[in-house]
Amino acid sequence: MIKVSDLKKDFPIFDREINGKRLTYLDSGATSQKPELVINEMSNVYSNINANVHRGTYVLSSETTAKYEDVRNKLKEFINAYSSDEIIFTKGCTEGFNFLANSICKDLNPGDEIILSEIEHHANIIPWQMVAEKYNLKIKYINITESFNLDIDHFESLLNSNTKVVSIVGESNMSGMLPDIKKLNSLIREKTNAIYIVDGAQLVPHRKIDVQDLGIDFICVSGHKMLGPTGIGVVWGRKELLEKLDPVYGGGDMIEEVFYETATWAPIPHKFEAGTPPYVEAIGLGAAVDYLTKLDMKNVEKHSDELRLYAKNKLENIDRLNIVHTNSNLAGCTFAMSVEGVHATDVSLMLDTFGVAVRAGHHCVQPFHRKLNLDATFRATGYIYNDEEDFDILSNTIEESIKLLT
Repeated sequence: MIKVSDLKKDFPIFDREINGKRLTYLDSGATSQKPELVINEMSNVYSNINANVHRGTYVLSSETTAKYEDVRNKLKEFINAYSSDEIIFTKGCTEGFNFLANSICKDLNPGDEIILSEIEHHANIIPWQMVAEKYNLKIKYINITESFNLDIDHFESLLNSNTKVVSIVGESNMSGMLPDIKKLNSLIREKTNAIYIVDGAQLVPHRKIDVQDLGIDFICVSGHKMLGPTGIGVVWGRKELLEKLDPVYGGGDMIEEVFYETATWAPIPHKFEAGTPPYVEAIGLGAAVDYLTKLDMKNVEKHSDELRLYAKNKLENIDRLNIVHTNSNLAGCTFAMSVEGVHATDVSLMLDTFGVAVRAGHHCVQPFHRKLNLDATFRATGYIYNDEEDFDILSNTIEESIKLLT
C-alpha cells in the first residue's frame, strides 16, 4: 500500500506553506505535482548530456537519443503496447486528438459519423468539430444519465454502418465516471468498423492500462497529469492503423527522402514527429513512468478507490453542497461541486486562504455544465500524494467557507 506521509517526501513542493497553512493540493485533475526523480532526470539532461536527438553521431547526441528512444520502451511496457514503434510523442492529449482527427477524417466520406459523449473534455470535442465542418461529417453525442454514467442503450442505438469513429473519455475529469471500455468495444465491433479511441488523460495516471486487453485502437495520454512535465504526451495506436495514416505535421526528422517536388515519409513512429521533439520532457516522462512502475499501478488503483470512498462519504455529509459524481461502485477520485447562491470561484478563493488548492471553472467540460444549468463548479481530485487527512481538511474548510460566504 502507498504510505502517503513517506511518499510526499519525494515531492519538493509539499515543503511549502500557503497562507501559513500546509499545502493541501487537490488539483491533480488539472496537473500533477512532480517528484524529485523527474526534476533531477530533466536537470541531468540539460546539465550533462544535452544535444539534439537523431541529428548527431557524437557522444552527447547519441546518449540523449538513446535516453529519448528508451522512453518508448518504458511506455510500451507501461500500457502493454504491441511494439515501441506504436508510441507517438505529442505535446499532450490536445495535440494527440488534433493529430488523430485530421489524419483519420480526411479519408472519410460526407455524412460519415463520429460518436462522442456529452461529458467529453474540449480536447475530445473541438478537433472533431473542426474536421466535421471541413469534411461534412456528423457528430453524435451519447447521453449521460442522471447518475452521471454513460447511457449504454443510447450508445448502442447510435451505432450504425455510417459510424466511423468513436472517441470516449476513459475517466471523466468532472464526475469520475469510468465507462466500461471493453463492453463499448464489443458493441462497436459487433455493429461497425469504426475506429475506437480512448481519452486517457485522467485514466492512465490512476489505473493499470492494458491496451491489448481493452481491444481499443488508439489512446491519448497526458504526461503532466501522471507526474511528468508539461508539454509532453503520447498517442498509442495499433501499428497497422498508424502505418495507413498520413502525417499531419511536416518538417525535419519525419522524412525518408526530400526532393524539390515531393518527399517520402520515415517509418513509424518518426513520420508523426516533425521537427525537434520535446526530448527533455519525454525523458522526464520516462522518469515518471519509472516512479509509477515502482509504486505498482495496482497499488495506485487501490489507493484511488479507497480514497474516493472516504472522500465521497465526507463530502456527501456537507449541508448545501451539491456534488457531480457518478453513483457507480467503480469511479475516479474526482468531485465537481457547487454551492447554491455562491460562485465556484469564490469558494475556491476562500479555500485557498486555508492552503487548499482546488480548481474552479467549467474544467473544459462546458457543454455538460451548461446541460446541468451550472455556470461553474469547483473540483477536488485526489492522487497518490493525497490521503484521508487531505479530504478531512477539504471538508472542514468547505463547511467554513459556506458559513463565511452565505
